[in-house]
Amino acid sequence: MFEEINDFETAFKKLLDDVLEFDIQNPLKDVKKVLCIEPHPDDCAIGMGGTIKRLTERGVKVIYLCMTDGYMGTTDETITGHELAQIRRKEEEESAKILGVKKIYWLNYRDTELPYTREVRKDIVRIIRKEKPDGVFLPDPWLPYEAHPDHRTTGFLALDAVAFSQLPNFSNIDLDMGLKPHLVSFVALYYTHKPNYFVDITDLMDLKLKAIRVHRSQFPEDIWEIWEPFLRTVALYYGQKAGVKYAEGFRIMPSLFYHITPFAELI
Repeated sequence: MFEEINDFETAFKKLLDDVLEFDIQNPLKDVKKVLCIEPHPDDCAIGMGGTIKRLTERGVKVIYLCMTDGYMGTTDETITGHELAQIRRKEEEESAKILGVKKIYWLNYRDTELPYTREVRKDIVRIIRKEKPDGVFLPDPWLPYEAHPDHRTTGFLALDAVAFSQLPNFSNIDLDMGLKPHLVSFVALYYTHKPNYFVDITDLMDLKLKAIRVHRSQFPEDIWEIWEPFLRTVALYYGQKAGVKYAEGFRIMPSLFYHITPFAELI
């Protein structure tokens, strides 16, 4: 079949359509469960709250995995990190409920100090093997000028874990626990500057903002006065690219494309 093809464009289209059966126009069409990995307890809502609500309304099971405890996320000198972490956990649970999310995993690594290690990678792999999601959402670790190390590290760890979750020898302990290897069909990067897929959230923008504002420790009135215009501007940016008012943008790739693929940016 492929030996008779003489040009890249034909081969590329056939690879996507016939071999991988990957429809970039509607990659979320058949999903039944997704795992959303976030650096901190508000990132899923900020990065993809409208999409989460759209999915849960369809009956898709959306699961959160929060990497850190939110210990550092305040400029208030009267609150301790321990107190803040407890507050943020409750805020996340309330926010998730608004978006239809019923299950949250907490790894509780210290905010701003998420380590890039095999042990953390194994933590994520174990959850992927336990939940067996169709796809995994994660922050784009290549977002230009991203200053927060937890965001960059979460993205790279999540990609590592997705790649390794299918390998039986990566963690023999998982096998002993009855957790079988699992191949994730696709990854979807949020907080991305190179989206290839958009979700129209025009009718959900207010609900998304409500779910974000629930994180009261992060968004008191004076900060919200800055952040609401910023969040709307981000949604307008993606919306302009999608031809709607408000949208969320993702870079979605099939499993084959996030390893040694020189043309991954073409989808």
